[in-house]
Amino acid sequence: MEYRLLSYIIDENSPFYIGTTKPVIAPNKQISSGSSYNTYIITIENHCGTHVDAPAHFIPTGRRISDYNLEEFTFNHPLILDCPQDPGEIITVDDLSEVPMEGVDCLFLRTGFGKYREGDVDIYLSQNPGISPDAIGWLRKNFKSIRCLGMDSISISSFGNEKLGIKTHLAAFNADKGLGKPLLLVEDLKLDNISQKDAVKSIIILPWQIGLIDSAPCTVLAVL
Repeated sequence: MEYRLLSYIIDENSPFYIGTTKPVIAPNKQISSGSSYNTYIITIENHCGTHVDAPAHFIPTGRRISDYNLEEFTFNHPLILDCPQDPGEIITVDDLSEVPMEGVDCLFLRTGFGKYREGDVDIYLSQNPGISPDAIGWLRKNFKSIRCLGMDSISISSFGNEKLGIKTHLAAFNADKGLGKPLLLVEDLKLDNISQKDAVKSIIILPWQIGLIDSAPCTVLAVL
């Protein structure tokens, strides 16, 4: 069995969504300063780095990340789908409609935009592709087994279209009848080190275990 890491390590150079707070990792107690041990103070918004959004991110009555049990973060029928997008493009139903997804419980969309994370962070943050609310509604209506959706961009909503982005998140999180369960959303995924040819057996998401917060940074593992 092989494991592949699909999440980024958080450090002070990690890209962070425009309008949020830069992560800071500051030495506190240090052996080099005479202490007998090392400690650090970490200041970070809960949507920094690879992170998983729960419905409470946009819906006050929705589940928080700490409301989920471990089994709900394990996906045994994942699909990593190549869905190339240019800066600012929006994934629509047409981009997904020909893809067989019966039984899929976790859908990760590889847009190729991850190349900008190291190559041109300004483009990565301000021109990221997103997914339309109609596409999410279509997925939830037609493939109710899907419980998790992720992308290799800073957000599933395009930074340049805030109103559409709000609708996109609400489409993922609402609990309307006739749809599958509200989705978990994974953003800022690292998908450049895995391909559709890899035999992915399962996806495991490990969020930071912090009470009360809507969403959390996470480690994402592909089991091959």
